[in-house]
Amino acid sequence: GDRQYLTGLRVGGDHVLLLVDASASMLDKKIVNIIRRRNMDDATKLRSLKWRQAVASVDWLVAQLDPESKFQIYTFNTEAKPIIEGSDNNWLDVADGLKLDEAIRKLRRIVPKDGTNMRSAYEVINRFNPPPDNVLLLVDGLPTTEDITPVRGMVTGSERLRFHYNAIDVIPSGVPINVLLYPMEGDYQASIAYWLLAYGSGGSYMSISKDWP
Repeated sequence: GDRQYLTGLRVGGDHVLLLVDASASMLDKKIVNIIRRRNMDDATKLRSLKWRQAVASVDWLVAQLDPESKFQIYTFNTEAKPIIEGSDNNWLDVADGLKLDEAIRKLRRIVPKDGTNMRSAYEVINRFNPPPDNVLLLVDGLPTTEDITPVRGMVTGSERLRFHYNAIDVIPSGVPINVLLYPMEGDYQASIAYWLLAYGSGGSYMSISKDWP
């Protein structure tokens, strides 16, 4: 009963963790536009359609949660951080409307920047007690680094795939990873890699269309 009609997306659970990609690539689906927007002011970055869609997706997802369940939202780029400062590794009550509103309000003010370190995102899963019984991963591509302070320069597709497989090694067994993959130009290996992650963990995979949710 906790799978959404048509999408098959599982959003239920007693302890639900949302991991939201806030790297620079969330500014646009085309590389040239990402580079262009990366040099603009923060107000313009916050108006990026792709990022606004991701925020709207989180807003929709938390609205589907059972009022008796608990949740937490982390954003990640080169490192992962809780959306509400000071709530590290702590579950929040869905029934607490003030906390829920604060989380979405703060997410709207996050400016996407830097690279994507998926290992830092997955390590968050291991910090909770009790652990999450459902993880919703909003991401647009394979990781671009394994370090908090990555070396500048080009990253090849094979390197990104290696970063991905190194990162998923830290995911504990028995935790379903439900992947929402946003459009990203040129990252053709991301779709199958994240589909395999979702399938292998007992989660679901969803490729996001431009008009969802």
